[in-house]
Amino acid sequence: MKKQIQLFIADDHQMFIDGLKSLLLETEWIKIVGKANNGKEVIEKINLLTPDVLLLDIGMPELNGIETTKIIHEKYPSIKIIALTMYDDQYRVTKMLKAGVKGYVLKNTTKDELLEAIHTVQSGEVYLAANVERFAYNNHKLEEEPLISKLTKREIEIIQLIVKSSTNKEIADKLFLSELTINTHRKNAMRKLELKNTASLVQFAIENNIHEL
Repeated sequence: MKKQIQLFIADDHQMFIDGLKSLLLETEWIKIVGKANNGKEVIEKINLLTPDVLLLDIGMPELNGIETTKIIHEKYPSIKIIALTMYDDQYRVTKMLKAGVKGYVLKNTTKDELLEAIHTVQSGEVYLAANVERFAYNNHKLEEEPLISKLTKREIEIIQLIVKSSTNKEIADKLFLSELTINTHRKNAMRKLELKNTASLVQFAIENNIHEL
């Protein structure tokens, strides 16, 4: 029997946490010792619980997963962190790895893969899901593509207005452009940033302070 691993789950969706707890309930070598719904709560609780492994979402309020990882990795280097997220773009994969995660798994994974990831990182190795592994290393060094630098000034301007909840018509009126042009710029920005919808575009902008540029 494997040595018991104390696990902490951090995600801003309580239903997802509840689902994970049910999924892992019958795994004898895993004991769930805590949970949190935002980055600040993770930092507060982790000091008291000191788990072996932390499953951490990236898109969380208060402190996002990248900042939370940096703090925990610096203060509690013995805690192994696995990013458990819906994002599979190069920017976030690289940022999380550089921040200190030992694993990166997508939320559409299987129970078997998640258990393998937990056991692997606890053993001192790195675990990366197959579809993000290609982003991680180049000649054994982390590489990062500056996705933000691909954006035009107009695209950044439109993203800033989208973050402020402006509609396409409002943005078009403000910039003296057509709604079709605004929509085209938005789609081009999402393609360059490897994002799938407007909600993830807004989150990316906030995480990277694009709205303050």
